[in-house]
Amino acid sequence: MRRTEKDIRTTPSDNFFLIVQEEGSAFMKQHSTTRMMKPGDLILIDSAHTSEFTFFGNFSRQLSLHLPRVEMVERFGKAAVGGQYAHRSEHHAVAISAILAKAFDKNTNETQTSFLKEAIYGMVGAMLWEKSAGGEAKKIETDVSRAQILERGMAFVDRFFVDSSVTTQTISEKLGLSTRQLQRAFALAGMTPTDYLLKKRLERACQMLTDRMKEREPMLVSTIAYACGFNDVSYFNRQFRKLFGCAPGQFGRPAE
Repeated sequence: MRRTEKDIRTTPSDNFFLIVQEEGSAFMKQHSTTRMMKPGDLILIDSAHTSEFTFFGNFSRQLSLHLPRVEMVERFGKAAVGGQYAHRSEHHAVAISAILAKAFDKNTNETQTSFLKEAIYGMVGAMLWEKSAGGEAKKIETDVSRAQILERGMAFVDRFFVDSSVTTQTISEKLGLSTRQLQRAFALAGMTPTDYLLKKRLERACQMLTDRMKEREPMLVSTIAYACGFNDVSYFNRQFRKLFGCAPGQFGRPAE
C-alpha cells in the first residue's frame, strides 16, 4: 500500500501517525527510513509525505495513534519529522507501549487519560530529541521536562486537593519549582494549576452530594464544601453552578 503525491493532493491529512506493530510483520518506508516492523516496534509517519506499507503473512495488526499536526509542530517545531523509528528494545518503544496499554485499560479514568496523553507526547518528544539534530532539540527537551512537571503537579493535587491551604504557590513550593514553571507545565494540558485544583474539588463535591441523597440525615452543603477544600461557601456555590448548571443543594434531586 502506497501513499503517493496524488493521494496527498486528493485526500489531504493533517496528522502524524504513531504506529505500533502489535502482531505479525510489516514493511514500512518514509523518507530515508526503511524498516521491517516486528511486534513492539514503532514508527512515526507524516501523512503529508509519501509513504509505503507492505503487510506480510496472514495476519498483521497495528495500533495507529493520530497526533494532530498543529500540536506536533507547536510542541516540536521542525523536529517533527516522519520516518522516525524505534526498535522494540529501545526505551522509547517500551515506554510508549506501556503508556498505551494503560490508556486503553477499561479501568483508566478521564483524569488519568489526560495525563497519559501528555506522557505520550513527552515520550515522542524524547524520541525526536535523541534521533534529530539541530536547534529544535532544546525546545523538545523543554517540552519533555514540562510534561514531567505536569505529572508531578497533577499527582500532588490528586493527593492533597481536600486541604484548603493548597494553592498554586504551595504546590510550587512543595515540588521545589517556581510558580511560572508550574503554570507553563499545566499549560500543556490547556489549563492552569488552579483550574485543575478546582476541578478535583468540584468532582469530589459532586460525588458527596450524590451520596448524601442516600443518607437519612443528609450532610449540609456547607459541610461538603469545607470537606472538599473550599474556604468560602459562596464561591463554592458559584463555581458549582457554573460547572453543573444548578445549585449544590439541588444537585441529584428529581425534577418537580
